[in-house]
Amino acid sequence: MNLGDISNSHVILILGAPRSGTSWIAKIFDSHPDVLYRHEPDTVLRAETFPWMCTEADVPSFKEEARAYLRKLMDVTTLKSAGSLPIFCKSYRGRRVEQLRSTLIYSLRALDAIPRTRKFTRQIAIPDYFDRLDLSDLRVLIKSVSSRGRAGLFAEALPGAKVIFILRDPFGQVASMLRGVTLGKFEEEVPMGEVLQTPQATEYGLTFDRFKSLPIIERLTWNWAVLNEKAINDLAAVPTARVLRYQDITADPIGTSQLLFEFVGLAWHPQAEAFIRRSTTYNGRERYYNVLKNTTAAINRWRSELTPDDQRRIRAIVQRTALKSFFPEVAD
Repeated sequence: MNLGDISNSHVILILGAPRSGTSWIAKIFDSHPDVLYRHEPDTVLRAETFPWMCTEADVPSFKEEARAYLRKLMDVTTLKSAGSLPIFCKSYRGRRVEQLRSTLIYSLRALDAIPRTRKFTRQIAIPDYFDRLDLSDLRVLIKSVSSRGRAGLFAEALPGAKVIFILRDPFGQVASMLRGVTLGKFEEEVPMGEVLQTPQATEYGLTFDRFKSLPIIERLTWNWAVLNEKAINDLAAVPTARVLRYQDITADPIGTSQLLFEFVGLAWHPQAEAFIRRSTTYNGRERYYNVLKNTTAAINRWRSELTPDDQRRIRAIVQRTALKSFFPEVAD
């Protein structure tokens, strides 16, 4: 099958900031048998010819290029994009082929753990193995945590595609990012360039010198506020876009997921329900990147990680921004 021919209405884009729950929510969708998932393919196939921070004026100039790029992302089948765990049974391939593909993925992941073979394993394509001729129910899902500045452009490039933007509360988001900085998970503590390119940065008086001089808690909070606000503003007039608060799906994962499935045209499926129950009650060893966790504990972890002064600084910034309307409890 040529995925480039799939209808825009059967494409799903899940966008959001790093550490906002995008991987877990994308895996909820991936647990449906009719979904073909691409995990952050834009980190494998990068688009450097159009801006990371697209203004409304940029959209007409780059829309066609963005459309072609998104279609190419559907065909990125290397380990990072097509081999994320856990693996789910799909309606468009048989059991024997499913087992063959799973064996390939686990073998590549084992080899990827060896530094000298990593370059080789990350170049191998993992076949999708379409066994079924009728793929009219297929949905292609692309997840990205590096496209907030392109959210409006991507929505315009694929009119009719379903766009789900994940917005995590500022306390949980900042605490998780701060933990990642401490663990050395990011190449750059707080990327300044992308923040300062936005009109929101100008509106809030964020110059290079001022931003650089702020304590890391405030830089992380401004990063959360500015980039999320830009993306939400850019998607405001898109009828097929939804903003999902992470705390809402953690509070009612099955009910909220059923509404999301309905939004993208998927029937509810027991395989999805089983994954949700398993992924929200996990009590094993915690890893920084893991879609299995105890969501009740995870959603409140920031309360013990952030000092009262940290919380005060975050609250003061959020109250200055338009995003405060999404989190009325921040005023408490």
